[in-house]
Amino acid sequence: MMKLDVRRHRRLALLFGAGLLVLSLASSGAASATTWHWHAQSVGLRPVPNFHPTRPPIRHSSSTPAPTASPTRTSQPPTSSSSVPSSSSVPSSTSVPSSTAPTSSTPTSSAPSSTPPASCANPKNPWASLEACGWPGPANTGYSAAACPNGLTVNSGGTTRVIAVTRDSTVISCQRITGSLDIQAKNVVIQNSYVSYDGGGVGGSGVIKIEDGASATVDHVEINGLNHTHSCVWLQGTSATVRNINCYGINDGIFSWADTGYSATTGDNFSISDSYFHNFTTNAANGHIDGYQTEGANNGVIHHNTYLMTTDADSAIAIWDSLKSSSNIAVSNNLIEGGGFSVYAEDYSPSESSPAGGFSITNVSFTGNVFSTHLSGCVGAFGTWFYRATWTYKGGPTDGWRRSGNTVLETGENIDTSNPHVNGVLCS
Repeated sequence: MMKLDVRRHRRLALLFGAGLLVLSLASSGAASATTWHWHAQSVGLRPVPNFHPTRPPIRHSSSTPAPTASPTRTSQPPTSSSSVPSSSSVPSSTSVPSSTAPTSSTPTSSAPSSTPPASCANPKNPWASLEACGWPGPANTGYSAAACPNGLTVNSGGTTRVIAVTRDSTVISCQRITGSLDIQAKNVVIQNSYVSYDGGGVGGSGVIKIEDGASATVDHVEINGLNHTHSCVWLQGTSATVRNINCYGINDGIFSWADTGYSATTGDNFSISDSYFHNFTTNAANGHIDGYQTEGANNGVIHHNTYLMTTDADSAIAIWDSLKSSSNIAVSNNLIEGGGFSVYAEDYSPSESSPAGGFSITNVSFTGNVFSTHLSGCVGAFGTWFYRATWTYKGGPTDGWRRSGNTVLETGENIDTSNPHVNGVLCS
């Protein structure tokens, strides 16, 4: 198999402040009520470095086109004609999360057992019926019609507008929103909603962006980056819980960003579970696609998600350490296909040729993940785990790989100690 030499190129992408009309969401006092206020605001956005490590592009096949419209849903709730949501659209029973950060313990979920559900027609090829086979897919992620019996309340506007959420404990529920939700408050909840945004292709843009000092729960939300936004969720705050999202039309699914100039803990304390990542685009940031990426994050869980990548994507999971050390991240029970290599957990600080002595990657575990050869016999174009035999840490974590129960779906091969084999030949 072809050997791939990885080169890391870093560029700066600037976001310029401008006088914009911003829609600000704020709680009217009760935690379950949300009011919307129009006001003119000059938004000053500091430069955001686009530290997006890349390898040379792989182009074995054309990229999967990302939809500009919502994928077909099995039960779409009706849409209200109201242009501005009222507080009645937010269920009074909605609970607001505490400020307690997620830990690296695995959350409870409906992860497939060793015996697939009886409704799964072909457990070895679940892609046509992900939900029936126990995996996140279009029918069990995104907003729930049952949770929004009156439909989604429309909040329309320009696709490039920024909506600032500035009041702690704001709850946004059953909304169809056009524009980026810029979370600047603590304990914000976004649930059972649809959000679309055109980020202009700028690095650091997010359909939902959790800013310095902020925290949020994103639960059952369909997120559409309109093929022109860096990420579905940009994690830069103190903590975040993301579950049951349907994410598409973006360059990176979720990015944990270490804004170390603000705090050493930005981008830490996160949980990503039961979500569906698919239909990525190269038309944003630097065009290199990852399902999850960080340049330094700590205390995270990535559990029971579906990562439908292509073989010319970069990876499904990319854990790096150019901005700070990465540690205590548990990656478990995910369904993964595609990528150049499907997974990176690579210490390359201060450099790939000499990584000792810089930042580190430690206590990062991969448990019970299922890798599919649906697109490539090696899962990714070259394999599942990025590996270089002659490098200091073999292209892996500082303290070595922690892998248990990781298998190839179609063949049953255990790949805890190596990449898959195809006809007896090791993928590399």
